[in-house]
Formats: sequence, C-alpha cells, structure tokens
Amino acid sequence: MKSTFEIAGRTVGIGQPAYVIAEAGVNHNCDVQLGYKLIETAGAAGADAIKFQSYTAGKISTRVAPRYWFEPKDPQGTQWDTFDKLDKLSDRDFKSLLGHARHVGITAFSTPFDDEAVDFLASLDVPAYKIASADLTCHGLIERAARVGRPMILSTGTSTLAEVEEALEVCARAGNQQVVLLHCTLKYPCPPEGINLRMMEHLMRAFPGVPVGLSDHSLGISVPQAAVALGACMIEKHYTVDKTLPGSPDHHLSVDPPELRAMVEGIRTVEQALGRAQKGLEPLEADAHRFARRSVTSAAAIPSGTVITRAMLTYKRPGTGISPRFLDLVVGRTARVDIPADTTLTWEMV
Repeated sequence: MKSTFEIAGRTVGIGQPAYVIAEAGVNHNCDVQLGYKLIETAGAAGADAIKFQSYTAGKISTRVAPRYWFEPKDPQGTQWDTFDKLDKLSDRDFKSLLGHARHVGITAFSTPFDDEAVDFLASLDVPAYKIASADLTCHGLIERAARVGRPMILSTGTSTLAEVEEALEVCARAGNQQVVLLHCTLKYPCPPEGINLRMMEHLMRAFPGVPVGLSDHSLGISVPQAAVALGACMIEKHYTVDKTLPGSPDHHLSVDPPELRAMVEGIRTVEQALGRAQKGLEPLEADAHRFARRSVTSAAAIPSGTVITRAMLTYKRPGTGISPRFLDLVVGRTARVDIPADTTLTWEMV
C-alpha cells in the first residue's frame, strides 16, 4: 500500500498534515439548499473535504432491521424507516452539490452503500470513496469501488484485525494501493471511554506504511485533536449547520460551523506543536538558555591570588558564565583577577 497519495491534488498520508473531512452524511435532509449551506460553511471553517452518503433504503436494509442507534421521536422504528426518509435527494441535486463544492473550492465525495451508488459516483468523477464501518466485510462493494481507481477510505468500526486485513487485500487485488484506514467505534454518540484512540497505534503496527486516521463519533472536538497528536493523518467528523434540525438522526451529535472551525484550528496547532523526536536546545530558547540558567557567582569579593573555597561561591542568573555543574572544579583554583562580590565567574578569571 502507498504511504501517501493525492485526493483532488492534496497529498494525504503518513507525515502529511491531517486531512479533515466534514462528514455531512445526509444532514442535508434531502434539501439541496441545505446541502449548499453545508458545503459553504464547511469550506469556510477550514475543512479539506465534505462527504455525503449515497444510499437507497431498499438496498441497504430490510424493512425490519433493528436500529443500532436511538431516535427519541421514533423509538420503535427500524433502520429502513430512517433511511426511507433520507434517500430522496435526486441524482440531479447530488450532482449539483458536487458542482457547488467545486465552485466553493472544497473537495466533495460520498460513501456508497450499494453497487449502483458506486457506479453513479464514478460517473460524477468523485476523487475518493469512503466505505462505512458496517460494510468492511462487504467485499463485493469494496472491490467495485476499489476498481474505479480512486483513493479508498475504510472505516474499521466493529471489525477484527483479520477483517481489516481482508479488506485491504480486496483493494490490493482490485489494483488499488491508495487506502486509508480509519479507526472508529460504531456507537452514536460514543462516550470517551469507548473511543480507544490507541487502537490507531495497533493499526499502525499491524499495517506499517498504511495511513491511519480517525472517524470520530464522540461529542465535542477534543478527541480528534488528540488523535492527531497520536499520529492520525485523517480526521472525519459528523457535521451540521444546526444541531437542532429535525430529519437526520446525526444532527445532534455533529459539530456545527464554530465547532468545526475550532477543531480544525486546534488540529493545526497540535501539528505545529508536535515538532520532532529529538531532545536538544530549541532555537526559540536561545535567550532563556543564556539568561534564565545560572552561573557560578562570587558570594563575596575574591582578591587576585586567593585560593577559592566553596564558601566564596554561590550560583545565580544569568547563565553566561561557568555552569553551576562545574562549581566543584572551580573550588581550589586561584583567582587570576580581583573578583568583586556578586560577579558571574568565567574561566578566564580563575
């Protein structure tokens, strides 16, 4: 697998700035105007990409499949009930959304949930495919998407390591070496104790050279920033323009525009702060190194020719003289010059 590759001209992967995806999903509520607003605000907040979901209720679920999430206004409803309300965006409107994203200047793509969605997205020349956690074992869908030749983003929620390996092998057999693995806990919303960010480290060790990131279902923006500190090269976060909107069950657990902006800014700050794994004097510390450290200092006047004793010495700032770690080497030496009290000693003086 490739450690880096491009998505719409932006290099992503190991060692690159984190690629931030605003996961709009179906938070457009099948309203193209709301979709436009999602695109515009995500771009303004600094996201690298916005992602939607492409599904049809009858192709993703039986009519009786229980939900694995809770909807207060319809607690007894099925998955099909939810999907059937949110699969009404027309192909023409979806194409319009992608066009608007190009106009705004933000990359847009989608998660296909069936073969026809893969083909439709291919016809629109989307720059990447995202496969949902629940479909990591749906090898036919993964293979169909991988054969298009675009970068693949695989969420790994609910999966075993063997299942992740199998999905990577499906991509490889399809001739696609451009894959990002996203650690994910498939729980909406996910409490902090369920996130298990260190699973990313496990994926990195198990699949060296494969970029690893996070698809986050937690509330707030702390977890994605922590993930970047642990090496995540991609962050996906549910996104809405208004958490109180009806329709999609994801609105309430998504970040809104101010939160997305703060999250992106926090991620960029973390990236700047990470630096390098090498201990040494930082250039920014030059003044502190000279003036905040201490030097061997005369505790009293020391006439020239005097044999210096420990009682004659102390250590004070600045650090422009003999380091206090060499104080014992100064004791027993002879003063070459008159040394006034409270003087920073240098080697030339003894």
